Formats: sequence, C-alpha cells, structure tokens
Amino acid sequence: MARRNRTRSRSRRDTTASRRATSPREPERDTAPRTTGYRARGSIARVGYSRAAGAPSAALERASLVERTYVAKDFRRLAVTVAIALALLIAAGLIESAILGR
Repeated sequence: MARRNRTRSRSRRDTTASRRATSPREPERDTAPRTTGYRARGSIARVGYSRAAGAPSAALERASLVERTYVAKDFRRLAVTVAIALALLIAAGLIESAILGR
C-alpha cells in the first residue's frame, strides 16, 4: 500500500482576507521585445557537435566506455538472434519442401 504523507492541510481564508494580505502590485512596465535568438526554456536548438570544451574527465571516459561495450554486446545479441531466426526459417522451408514436395 502506498505511504501517505501526513501533513496538515492549510486553513482556507475567505477571499476578502486573502486580498487584504497580498502585497500591492508594481505598475505595469513596458517590456522590450525579445531578440531573435531567444528560445523558450526546454526547447532544444543545438545541432551538430556537442558544446563541451576541454578534455573529458576520467569518470566520463569510464562511463562512455561502459556504455559503448553495452551497446556492442547488445548489437551482437541482436545479430545472433536474427541469424538463428533466419536459420530456423531456412530449415523449416527445407523440411517442408522435403515432406510436401511430391
């Protein structure tokens, strides 16, 4: 069962009390138009090479080596699976033609 957070809920104030408690707002000010290079937060605009500068750290090199070996092993497993599937298909075709070939 999920654990519940045991926090007290906030007491509700009526709308007039909450309006009185807020600080006065600053007057509206004119905002300058954004430059053409502006991008909204969260959007990815990078294309091409990475932006990292300088030599990578030893920990980063080790992590990348582990990732590369995992990917290589994964591709090897995939190749073995495809080869076995093709061999089974060929064997099934030969057996079928031997049995039903007449």
